[in-house]
Amino acid sequence: MNKIASILIASVFAIVLLGGFLALVGGSILGGLVFLIGIPFAFPMSTSIVVLFFAVIIIRTVMEKRRQKREMRKYLDDQTP
Repeated sequence: MNKIASILIASVFAIVLLGGFLALVGGSILGGLVFLIGIPFAFPMSTSIVVLFFAVIIIRTVMEKRRQKREMRKYLDDQTP
């Protein structure tokens, strides 16, 4: 079962790489972009996982920055006589 899965993953990866290469060489940058834009529609599950991953990172970064601002403001307020 693992051999079949690895062969399928390798073939999908090869098709994506070859398709992107042909789009860039045969067409133009626009052809490559159209191919890359089409990948999320072909693999919606993996795309949604990637989008959720980056959304979590962005939300955590924003929350961390707000926490740092609050701590800095509190520290500066405590310092003033």
